[in-house]
Amino acid sequence: MKGSANLPKILIVEDDSNILRLEMDYLEANGFEAVTACDGEAGMEKAINDDFDLIILYVMLPGINGFEICKKIRNEKNIPII
Repeated sequence: MKGSANLPKILIVEDDSNILRLEMDYLEANGFEAVTACDGEAGMEKAINDDFDLIILYVMLPGINGFEICKKIRNEKNIPII
């Protein structure tokens, strides 16, 4: 499961745009492909429908919280989640 140009692909699910941007910039500067989602529904959809090497998942999210997203991902995939 690699992103474009064989970069490790990481999904960040975070509703705070400042934190999201900081994490995305840091990951991309260090050789990762970062994909983002700003709420629980979008994060869950991306996590289920795409392949990632890692998911950074916040708990307090609008819509579906991080615990519920984690449970649903675990029912379908075995992927590291922080």
